Amino acid sequence: MSKKIALITGATGGIGFAVAKRLGQDGYTVVLNGIEDKVGAERVAELTAEGIEAEYYGFDVTNDVAVTENVNAIGNKYGQIDVVINNAGGLGGRSSIEEMTTEFFRFVMALNLDSAFFVSRRRYSIYEEN
Repeated sequence: MSKKIALITGATGGIGFAVAKRLGQDGYTVVLNGIEDKVGAERVAELTAEGIEAEYYGFDVTNDVAVTENVNAIGNKYGQIDVVINNAGGLGGRSSIEEMTTEFFRFVMALNLDSAFFVSRRRYSIYEEN
């Protein structure tokens, strides 16, 4: 039986990194996602120092094309993605509704909703193609 693979979005800090660490301690190979490559490399180094198999893929989960390319690459490399933790999210700042621009609203929706849809859809699609 091959080792289980977990992809965690927004995994360079906070909850995402804690989840990645725990899954790694439980025997998963963890694939961290984020948009801060330097921090991603530091997190992978921290995990590997603890004996956890970890890798970082830097891509924007609000970009459907980037998600498709990277999730495909992960699926092709490992042959599977057993667990997806859609952790990327946030507000990117605060604004009262009467002052909130449409662009800001769309950014928040893309980060918190579209990203989970893009990653989940792509993860399931890689199995249909094989």
